[in-house]
Amino acid sequence: MDIEWLKWPQSLYFSKIKNSPAKFFSQSLGQQARLAMLLALVPIIALTLWYAQQLANHQQETNHIYQINQSLILKFTTLKSDISALEKAHLNNQLLNNAKLQKTIENKWLTTKKNIEFLKNSLPFEPLVAKWQQLQKLTPKIGAVDVNYEQLRQQLNGLEANFNQAIQSRLTDRASAFAKINRNFLFGLLLLIPLLSVISLLVIRKVTRQLNAFETVILQLGGGDYTHPIELHGSEEFVALGKELDWLRNELQRSQKQKDAFLRHVSHELKTPLASLKEGNSLLQSDNFGHITSAQQRIIQIMDKALFRLATLIDDLLNYSAANHTLAHQFCTFEQLKCQVLQHFEEQLSSSQLNIEWIYRQNHTVLPYLPAKLILTQLMGNALQYANSMIKIKFYAQQRQIFINVIDDGPGIDPSEQHQLMQPFYRGKHSNNHQGSGLGLAIVAECVKQLRGTARWQQTSAGAHICIQFPEQGDKHA
Repeated sequence: MDIEWLKWPQSLYFSKIKNSPAKFFSQSLGQQARLAMLLALVPIIALTLWYAQQLANHQQETNHIYQINQSLILKFTTLKSDISALEKAHLNNQLLNNAKLQKTIENKWLTTKKNIEFLKNSLPFEPLVAKWQQLQKLTPKIGAVDVNYEQLRQQLNGLEANFNQAIQSRLTDRASAFAKINRNFLFGLLLLIPLLSVISLLVIRKVTRQLNAFETVILQLGGGDYTHPIELHGSEEFVALGKELDWLRNELQRSQKQKDAFLRHVSHELKTPLASLKEGNSLLQSDNFGHITSAQQRIIQIMDKALFRLATLIDDLLNYSAANHTLAHQFCTFEQLKCQVLQHFEEQLSSSQLNIEWIYRQNHTVLPYLPAKLILTQLMGNALQYANSMIKIKFYAQQRQIFINVIDDGPGIDPSEQHQLMQPFYRGKHSNNHQGSGLGLAIVAECVKQLRGTARWQQTSAGAHICIQFPEQGDKHA
């Protein structure tokens, strides 16, 4: 038989990955990470830049208003000083009646009127404008001789409170503008953070789904299911990984088929000469060829034991090969399975003094026929070899789980050997005086794996207690 060796493909799919302008989640994980980071950072950076620009503009405008306010306060203070000076100069000139001094008073008065007009126009604060208008009514259009400086000074002192209020109002407006900028910035952050969180959760959920799909595929391969093609969707890495895993599935399937064909071929080739040897050994035990001496009889018995052991090994190899396959969908009740097992061990049970106790309830729960038969046959066969006086087989179904317990009062299982007993061809230290191939519990382990169940040892004071648990195989009825 030609065996093709497992070869790795010459060109890996991973080497063909390129960043393409495909959909977001079909790109490589690195590209997705960069785009996700860009998607998260760009709005935050834009909002931060806007905030910094607004702060700079606000600071610039606030400084400008502060300078203007200082200038207006200086103008207002100067205006008060000028009016007081004009009042004193006017009183002095009434005594001196000096034309040159009067000319100076007239010029100063014109400058004062311009300052009043400037101050009125610089602060368009409604109550203050009304006060300025009242003050302007006290200023004659021509000449400074008829000005009532005392009344003008009192009116100016009266509007000083409104002037200071207008100055403070401008600073308050700037503070309100600054608070508004801060509120808008915080609102933007509060809007962006949940939005970016939702986007992040969506990305994480998508990647998690890809990882879950990858885990499912690994469990599929680990469970020996090589029939269903493997195809992963999502990022380029996962798609490429899916192709690699599908290639591996094909190789494992091909290897499995070759192994099964080899076992069938070897078993068939061994059974033919084995049958001839058995027939020849039976003829030697008869008296057809003359009297058999005691020495010859001892040799014939040795040959008979060896032939029996070889036949058992071949049967176990065939059973182990069957246990490695996805098993046929044939179902039976536990009562039917019990009859099959009793029929299988009919000869051994008839010559045995063991007490066999079956504990179960009659119900409609069904079992996968072939794996359940292989499990119970192997466990029952081990118990028959090692038990001293009794064997208990307990079966029940609970919460869509099926439990099969096999209990005997033999030498039990050494805790140090528990993790090795399920390995093919391993035999424990209590098996030296018993026949067997070392495949019995390995067959049980393969069948349990096919049923997606568990096999475990229960601690007992004496003997062995093996518990098999697996889920019900669909809504089947016998």
